[in-house]
Amino acid sequence: MKVFIDSYENLKNTEPLTITIGNFDGLHLGHQELINRTVSFYDTKPALLTFNPHPAKVLKNVKHQELTSMSQKISLLEQTPLQYAYFVNFTREFSNLSAEEFISFLKGLAVKRVVVGRDFRFGAYASGTIEDLKKHFLVEVVDDVLINNTRVSSTYIKDLVYSGEIEKAKKLLGRYYEIEGKVIHGDKVGRTLGIPTANLDYEDFVLPKNGVYYCLVDLDGVSYGGALNIGYNPTINYSENKRAEVNILNFEKEIYNQVLKIKIIKFLRPELKFNSKEELVSQMQNDLRECERLFQAEKELHK
Repeated sequence: MKVFIDSYENLKNTEPLTITIGNFDGLHLGHQELINRTVSFYDTKPALLTFNPHPAKVLKNVKHQELTSMSQKISLLEQTPLQYAYFVNFTREFSNLSAEEFISFLKGLAVKRVVVGRDFRFGAYASGTIEDLKKHFLVEVVDDVLINNTRVSSTYIKDLVYSGEIEKAKKLLGRYYEIEGKVIHGDKVGRTLGIPTANLDYEDFVLPKNGVYYCLVDLDGVSYGGALNIGYNPTINYSENKRAEVNILNFEKEIYNQVLKIKIIKFLRPELKFNSKEELVSQMQNDLRECERLFQAEKELHK
């Protein structure tokens, strides 16, 4: 798959394309259905068009939490039969393109067919409709994907993650929810408790509700078991900002500034304020034992 990241003026193509368009945050089962339809045509090359950064960051000028980073999207898209992925630099100027100008942009990419969901809109103020697209392209409209009579959407998956319903989110994503972040310096309180943790700069990722989670930690292509703590450290070393800290099982190397990929597998318990440091340490040790048990069980399963 060829990846292009550029302004809309610079993105050009001459090969006839069937293209699907959207934010694709999470690349969930609904998005995968759009991609499957896009790659089902043999008269054109299959392609995807998305935006970077997320339009909400530009239009609303707020910190917008996402289910996937751009690097994650690229990695996931490389596992599909798509041949082209276009990441348009999303700017105010691009957002102000009229429906007609957006259609001209698509024609500059040699688009012959567009694959979209039923609620697809485009152009400034979402003025463009599917009927407008049909005047210029072949259009395939894909029905919503339903799980237990509920529409699969990025918004719904975010709500599940926020609520700590990781296993439900997995069913809609088609994989475990994963965050990534660079290991940064913390207050090193875990070391004084005998349970060192790696503090993550989790950037704009959606974090699950406060608590402890069993996770898998990918570092340089090697998978380790881990205990992920999300919260404010209410017992010792309270933080005003939410933290994501992971204890990697049976691991003692210095890994500052390295990027960890954290696959969140199971919610273990909510965040608690303990009466003493000793109570906290005892519970943390119990958490680690449970994570070790789950990790070993998973290894046995995959033998």
